[in-house]
Amino acid sequence: MAFSGGLRLTDLNDYITPGQECIKPVEVKKTGAANGSHIKVDQTGDYYEVAKDGEEIKLEAARITLNDCLACSGCVTSAEAVLITMQSHHELLAVLEENRRLRSQGEGAQAKHVVVTVAPQSRASLALKHGMSPLSVAKRVTAALKAMGVDHVFDSAFTRDLMLVESAREFVERFKASEGQVGDGRSLPVLASWCPGWVCYAEKTHAEVLPWMSTTRSSQQTMGAVVKDYLAKRLSKTPDQIYHVTVMMCYDKKLEASRDDFYNDVFKTRDVDCVVTTGELDRMLLEAGIQLKSAAESGLDSLFKADATQERLYSSAGTSAGGGLEYVMSYAARTLFGIDISPESVAAAGREETTHPLIDVKAVRNQSDHREITLLDPTTRQPCLRFATVYGFRHLQNLVRKLKSGRSVYHYVEVAACPNACSNGGGQLQPDDPSPAAKKQWVADTEHIYVTSGAYELPENNPALQELIYDWFGPEGLDSQLAKQALHTQFHGIVVKANPLGVSW
Repeated sequence: MAFSGGLRLTDLNDYITPGQECIKPVEVKKTGAANGSHIKVDQTGDYYEVAKDGEEIKLEAARITLNDCLACSGCVTSAEAVLITMQSHHELLAVLEENRRLRSQGEGAQAKHVVVTVAPQSRASLALKHGMSPLSVAKRVTAALKAMGVDHVFDSAFTRDLMLVESAREFVERFKASEGQVGDGRSLPVLASWCPGWVCYAEKTHAEVLPWMSTTRSSQQTMGAVVKDYLAKRLSKTPDQIYHVTVMMCYDKKLEASRDDFYNDVFKTRDVDCVVTTGELDRMLLEAGIQLKSAAESGLDSLFKADATQERLYSSAGTSAGGGLEYVMSYAARTLFGIDISPESVAAAGREETTHPLIDVKAVRNQSDHREITLLDPTTRQPCLRFATVYGFRHLQNLVRKLKSGRSVYHYVEVAACPNACSNGGGQLQPDDPSPAAKKQWVADTEHIYVTSGAYELPENNPALQELIYDWFGPEGLDSQLAKQALHTQFHGIVVKANPLGVSW
């Protein structure tokens, strides 16, 4: 088995550039004894096997489909593939087994402190499959993981609040710096950067858009900083003494966790050591003999977005993309223009459940994955803020073209590599019926569970979050230098070297 540089991408109706090189290994079928044949490439780029007697046999082109792609961006390198194989539920099980061995030998001090963070999108997917509420899923998964030896189970919705607050602050700062003007040489638009499939694609193919990326970390990597810095100090441990696992809806999150920007050179550890997808978690529990539907429930840990009684989960208004657009628009409207409009109002208008006199919503080409959401001035009725959602590469392509040609008018764009955003992540559970109609309904049901899974709470009204901010960053809070280091990242354009094997002769 060897990697081929001449593979062509096919059947990718939601992919941007057919012909992209891919790392999919191709098994070469041997015909038996060597017959002295050789390979010829004709003028159209087709390959032929030419026998000694001159007979030519056209070789079948290797093909891959979306099901073969590891990341939504479709441009995963072999080095990244190795990193991904290092991240699976087997790695978590190996750490838990090693902890048991160390403790049985009286060396418990050497054991890793294991923390698992679960995404609310993953809970929604598990809730749909097992026919229970996301709250019940949260309590049962917590109990199951702790029974297996995990020390803490956290909720990425908790650090999503921190991400939302910081990303809104970043947007307002950049809006003021550019005086609301969009385009080259300016700090607008702000492109949401929490989707690693989008980041991976932009870094490898469109580095010119990177200056517009939001530098605020995703909720996964924000939790990584919380666990490996804030929690580690509270537990009097070094970062390498904690093993942090996240349960995510997307395989691309494995790539995000593997970025060098989230690696601690001093302690030789990553902020997130291992990423397990929703499907991998479900499979791990089944392999451990745990039936989630009949599993016991337990209380939730402190870093969970729940009320004091732990009988209600809190959520953020918006789609499974995370609520960034809704919260940033609400915060910016209040801060920049003195317009009081809640994230719930923005979300409801965006879903066309209600109308709002100050919000104009337009589905571009009647596509639900590409919506323009505009905030109007209450006096002049002129646009104050122009926001948009762009989900799926089909729409992302148009966005990139507009950005590069200077035709984009948006101040903020919420970008997701997957159509229908994160409810449709590649790591989510799938329906038993493989038909497109069943798949579409499954994603819609997952989205509905996610959107209705809890009461809405503004991030700034989360008392536990406020306590963490000032306990971690000191009296300066989010204005401190430590906060800027812990909550922000950077992006790197990659120079692609031409592979001669991928050239059509």
